[in-house]
Amino acid sequence: MSQDGPNRAFSSSAEAVEALFETVGGARSALIVTHDDPDPDAIASAMTLAYLLEQRLGLKATLAHGGIIGRAENKAMVRLLAIEIRPLREVDPPRFEVIALVDAQAGAGNVGLPQEIAPTVLIDHHSDVQSEVKGVPFVDIRTGCGATSTILTNYLKAADLVPDRRTATALFYGIKSDTMGLARGAGESDVEAYLYLLPLADTKILAQIEQAQVPLAYFRAFERALERTFIYHDTVICSLGPMDWPDLAAEMADFLLRWEGARWIICMGLFDDEIVISVRTNDLESNAGRVVQEVVRGLGRGGGHSLMAGGRVALDGQSPRDVVRQLRRRFLLRLGREESEGEKLIQESLRPNLIQ
Repeated sequence: MSQDGPNRAFSSSAEAVEALFETVGGARSALIVTHDDPDPDAIASAMTLAYLLEQRLGLKATLAHGGIIGRAENKAMVRLLAIEIRPLREVDPPRFEVIALVDAQAGAGNVGLPQEIAPTVLIDHHSDVQSEVKGVPFVDIRTGCGATSTILTNYLKAADLVPDRRTATALFYGIKSDTMGLARGAGESDVEAYLYLLPLADTKILAQIEQAQVPLAYFRAFERALERTFIYHDTVICSLGPMDWPDLAAEMADFLLRWEGARWIICMGLFDDEIVISVRTNDLESNAGRVVQEVVRGLGRGGGHSLMAGGRVALDGQSPRDVVRQLRRRFLLRLGREESEGEKLIQESLRPNLIQ
């Protein structure tokens, strides 16, 4: 769905770009905000919107997010591409004339903007079931795209603006990471954008990003996670415990989805007094975003799209173990699995005897 306000659909990216320029034209300052813990797609989309506004309108924008950038690849992307993106606590949103949300939506619960600050621009590819778009001057939500980076790539093409190597590299990685190299939720527009960006991107920097080194805590966290993973027929639930960075839940979910019997992967971990949830599925007839929203209803916030989703539930004085147990029961009930059929991924009897 592409919209300008709640009722208008854009017929093309050229029309969308024209409406975008009409919306923000004349502004002297812009703040571009991603979801709280931005992934490569969010970072690339924010960077590209800033590039577009500066190149075509002379409007310089500030990039911000409400959480942290914790995953090694995401840190490497920001560092190697010299992307300036700041924590929201370091900026003053009310002083900006334009507030843009990219790869995120107002009301979805994963944006650190104060509730009283309404966005001017909203560009995203996730399901808008729980979003608040009424009164937003410019809205472009394309659930048929596998990445918001695809939308921004089409904006550049519509504006007759060829991305520089830095921007092309970010966009290419944004699409590649969000669609798992076009294998997850990618449509025709994603494929076209991917192939368009490939010769423009810096493959050496891409290799450095994708092979970013990780700290020792990363391997220890993975070992702990595998020991706390249970299989319920074709559904895998992993309780990570305390996490040093919130992206670990998503990393673990992506890793476990490689199990050949997997249909649903649910990973949960504790970060900053919240249970962070990451869900993956390869069931094309289901919708991970809706499943998460139904499971966390009344407890927290969540959403996503057909094959991947996430959510957060505040502890509010409860023990992490109790909250995780409640969520596990809700997920199993929603997916029609029995708690009694669960078995550990790593059986003690299968551990090899190591020679000391």
